[in-house]
Amino acid sequence: MPRFIDTIKLVDGNYKLIDHHNNRINNTINHFFGFNPEINLNSFLPKLGEYKAGTYKCRLTYSNHIENIEITPYVKKTIKKLKIIDLNAPDFSITYKSLDYKFKYEDRTLINSFLTGIDDTSDILIIKDGLLTDTSFSNIILFDGEQWVTPDTYLLNGVKRRYLLENSEIMERKVFIDDLSRFQKISLINAMLDPKDIMIDICNVVF
Repeated sequence: MPRFIDTIKLVDGNYKLIDHHNNRINNTINHFFGFNPEINLNSFLPKLGEYKAGTYKCRLTYSNHIENIEITPYVKKTIKKLKIIDLNAPDFSITYKSLDYKFKYEDRTLINSFLTGIDDTSDILIIKDGLLTDTSFSNIILFDGEQWVTPDTYLLNGVKRRYLLENSEIMERKVFIDDLSRFQKISLINAMLDPKDIMIDICNVVF
């Protein structure tokens, strides 16, 4: 039975983007198990208690039901460089080339294998068919001097990405690897990261 994870940001007693997380969990369960239990996260999430001040990461593990919920203090990563991983490179097998992460699987063995030799202040930027996708743990947005753009060739359509698009804070389009030089900055976004929380100069995106 496949297992999945979902990470919810908890700030000063408020769970963020709860409706988006709720939809993703229900859609995942419906896709894999053929029914929609209409899970309401507000019925499962822990009472706030000690979490009324500060920023926390609420991590859910689930299959066809919620199996575990863990809340830990959130510590933002320090990422200064991105190493390009091109899935179409000759040295990658068909397993890598066919990487599929449309759902937030608990098993991240394949993605984590790309991090071998990567230091704690670096991450990877995955390229598929010449197009930018995601890092190992986030979607990306790129700044061209006027606006923020997110690739339409994501691996996982994250909740923060969806929220920013719905609110017209970013725009979506194809971004080829050869387009990188047209941008100034790249920012990592996910449920825990807002735009500009982690920003990297384009010159620090390297092969």
